[in-house]
Amino acid sequence: MPHTPNSVLRDNGLSIAFGVLFLGAIAAQSITGLISYNGDRAAAGLSPLSYPSFLASGTFLDGVFSNCQAAILQLTVLILFGTVLRQRGAAHSRESDGRPAYAFRFNLRLQESFTGWLYCNSLSLAFIGTFLLFFALHVVFGSWSNNEQRLLRHLSPMTTDEYFWSSTFWFSVMQTWEAEFFAMGFYLILSIFLRQIDSPESKTVSAGNDATGETYH
Repeated sequence: MPHTPNSVLRDNGLSIAFGVLFLGAIAAQSITGLISYNGDRAAAGLSPLSYPSFLASGTFLDGVFSNCQAAILQLTVLILFGTVLRQRGAAHSRESDGRPAYAFRFNLRLQESFTGWLYCNSLSLAFIGTFLLFFALHVVFGSWSNNEQRLLRHLSPMTTDEYFWSSTFWFSVMQTWEAEFFAMGFYLILSIFLRQIDSPESKTVSAGNDATGETYH
């Protein structure tokens, strides 16, 4: 059956909506970030940056990857912890199978072939790889951003290694991680008691609070 514009939008509406939201947010971030950063440069007696130059700056790129790495980490932890830990009544939890919650037995056993093992664990591996990549980019661009801010204060630059081990870097990282972990934990707990009709992220309206992992069908 040929794809029509209407069928493409209908079948891919959720991913398209998130793509539009992402592009809109990153555009707004770049514009407001440029205004803010040029204000700081003016206060330091420096000439303003052009929009293309700001897009290639550490200040902008670090802002992107700082939050992206934290969001990816949140989902990575949810995927991995969800294989071994349970939360009675939560929409995003499997039913308890009797194993102790503290028995971390990640399902990474070998299948009939290495290709089969990769496929059986492809989701977690993809998120782990993406997190490591985004975290590395956050370190690099964060170092650039830090040195751009130090330039405004007429301070000598730091190496990437010095920045990685600094309290400045880890203070920033922990702020993003705590927000992501809180949001996911908050959702898991609320999903036990609250419902949203027609949402696959909620249990059915008729499901009891003890019902676990029952999303809308």
